[in-house]
Amino acid sequence: MNAGGQTISTNKQAGNSLLGRYRLVAKLGRGGMADVFLAVSRGPGSFNKLVVVKCLRVGMAEDPRYVLMFLDEAKLSARLNHPNVVQTYEIGGESGGYFIVMEYLEGQPLKDIVRAVVSGCPGAASFSRAVWVRIIAEALRGLHYAHELTDFDGRLLGVVHRDVSPHNIFITYDGAVKIVDFGVAKASLNAAHTESGTFKGKMAYAAPEQAMASSDVDRRADIFAIGIVLWELLAMRRLFDGDHVAVMHQLLTREIPRLSAVVPDIDPALDEIVARALQRDPAQRFSTAQEMGDALESHLRASGEDVRTEQLGAHVLQMFAESRALVRQQVTAQFEYLTSLDVAGDIQRASMVGEFPRASMVMGMNRSMWPSATAASLPVLTDHSSPANHQYEPAAVDPDSLGATVGRVSSWRQRGYLASALGVAALLAVGAVAMLRGGPAEPVDPVVSTQPPPDSPVEQVVEPNVAKAKVTIRSEPADANVSWNGSMLGTTPLSIELPRGMQVVVVSRSGWFDESIFLQLSASDVVERTVTLRRQEVTGMPPK
Repeated sequence: MNAGGQTISTNKQAGNSLLGRYRLVAKLGRGGMADVFLAVSRGPGSFNKLVVVKCLRVGMAEDPRYVLMFLDEAKLSARLNHPNVVQTYEIGGESGGYFIVMEYLEGQPLKDIVRAVVSGCPGAASFSRAVWVRIIAEALRGLHYAHELTDFDGRLLGVVHRDVSPHNIFITYDGAVKIVDFGVAKASLNAAHTESGTFKGKMAYAAPEQAMASSDVDRRADIFAIGIVLWELLAMRRLFDGDHVAVMHQLLTREIPRLSAVVPDIDPALDEIVARALQRDPAQRFSTAQEMGDALESHLRASGEDVRTEQLGAHVLQMFAESRALVRQQVTAQFEYLTSLDVAGDIQRASMVGEFPRASMVMGMNRSMWPSATAASLPVLTDHSSPANHQYEPAAVDPDSLGATVGRVSSWRQRGYLASALGVAALLAVGAVAMLRGGPAEPVDPVVSTQPPPDSPVEQVVEPNVAKAKVTIRSEPADANVSWNGSMLGTTPLSIELPRGMQVVVVSRSGWFDESIFLQLSASDVVERTVTLRRQEVTGMPPK
């Protein structure tokens, strides 16, 4: 994995920076269960090898559930050996803790490349449609390899990445495309099995069956996800927009727009490839990632605009040359620091040299890659052969909201693109998802059938003459707020009536993590759901 364009703090902090035979150089990021570090493996004859070390946090190492999940990721990652998948070197344990050692990649995650192109940075004109198609075709090679992985007896392991997104597709300065972060992957060798009703992944890049937390998710869910990525790259905007609930509603109930409806001059063959990947019915999608990849390769050959690996690398390096030089300079300085201590016989006194600026991580999470647009109101793009033909307006960012100062500079890179987040960070999505099956949603107000507390902000509504489902929501602990469609209905335990179709009820309580209950309701259903809230002060896994 890489250090992106983030700068390394030069202050020497106290504390142990040794992990086995690895010297931790700088903290790259913090995921759901683990901290990620840039490290160096040092050997005789001035041998230095940069690696990335992912460490299960101390608090979670004491919980067998998190240990199993972390080791599942480690075991699967260690079996993956393909040019289009990040390589894992070692799994280790130290003083009751666990860590994974992975290759250090010089390059950028796709999400940061997209953000740079959308902002019209130098080199953006090089990213034609053919470049985006080449990136996805290469990523599909890595996915197909993972999907086809077998055990030692030749049985398929049933690997599903479940988190294919621009965050987890990485392009090196040599032009290699890598699938990274198998932290929420599904495989038959996993010791920790995902319970039915638990969603893992990013909702904006989830297949319908994955969003419904189905236990039948297979490799075709990854094909749907990469279809979303390709749609967005070619349209230069989001396919699904809004918060978690809004995205799920669009995904499950609205027609998925054809790419040609947004980009009229798109090649019909390419339009058809994207549309097939985005079929709601998995049986209608490409059956394998290789099949979709072959279709994209055929399109590139027919278009006469294929892009070679070295060309792709040159395009990325053109945009991030300053970032690469800065990181190399700082890493070299740290090597010199360690060498000076080694020569002085004082290497045991070395400590980790700090953390990359937090602003980089904040920007990576809060700043959208795309101009905001809902699928229902996407503007039409014409003459879209190259991003250079359009003026993109990046979302405004309040510098005071970044949490730390990167520096007042004028170049586009240092306005945020030096601040690229580490793609390997395992930000696991965990949620309690309750499901019932039924018909399409109807925009009808709910009816509260119990008296809410006097201070409850529920407004009186007149019940329409529409059959509804009776839903009772309970929580542990009780007295949690229950909201639907953005309106607070009362506190638990609470009985309400909701219209048929897909409905999302959010249960929240101060000091506890919110829980969303997804209900597919039919008329006259009688449903009871109980959720167990998790305390915020207990170390847990934040959503991605």
